[in-house]
Amino acid sequence: MTLTNLAGQGGTGEIMRFVVARKATDDSRIPARLSTIEPLSTDSATRRPWMFRKGRVTSMGTDTAGWVVNGREFDPRRVDAAPRLGEVEVWRLATDAYHPVHIHLSPFQVLSRNGGPPGPTDHGWKDTIDLRPKQYADVAIRFDDYAGRYLLHCHNLEHEDMAMMATFRTSR
Repeated sequence: MTLTNLAGQGGTGEIMRFVVARKATDDSRIPARLSTIEPLSTDSATRRPWMFRKGRVTSMGTDTAGWVVNGREFDPRRVDAAPRLGEVEVWRLATDAYHPVHIHLSPFQVLSRNGGPPGPTDHGWKDTIDLRPKQYADVAIRFDDYAGRYLLHCHNLEHEDMAMMATFRTSR
C-alpha cells in the first residue's frame, strides 16, 4: 500500500509505502479505558481574562489595524501574567473572530464554552483550543515544571506573525 501526495511530483509524490511481508495473528486488544484524567480543582484558582481581537498597533512608528491580546500589542519585554508554579488558574479565552489559541508550557482542561459544557472535542488535555467568532472558553491550567517566560498566542499564522501574543512568567 502506498500513501501518495497527488500534488507532489517525483520524490514528493510518494509519501510512504507499507509492504506486507507475511501473515500474522493479531492478538492486540483495545483496553476498556484508554486513560483517566483527573480534573483540576478550581476552587481557589486565580482567574485571568484573555481577549483576542482586532486593535490598533503602533509598533515601529506606525498606527495600523492589527491583532491584540487584552487590547495591547505584543511587547516581548512586558509580562502580562505571573502564575505561580503548582497553582491552578482559570483562564477565560475570548475572541472577536476565529482564533485557535495556543498556550505554551503546560496543557489545560476545557471547563466550558460560552458558559455551557465543553464541546465534543474539548475532553482531555489540550494545548490549543479553536474559538469561533464571539466565543469564549474557560480553561483550567496548572504550571508544574518550569519557571520562566512563555507565550500564549493565536495559532492563525497571519495573526501570530502580526504579534497576536502575550507573555506570562511562571515562578515559584
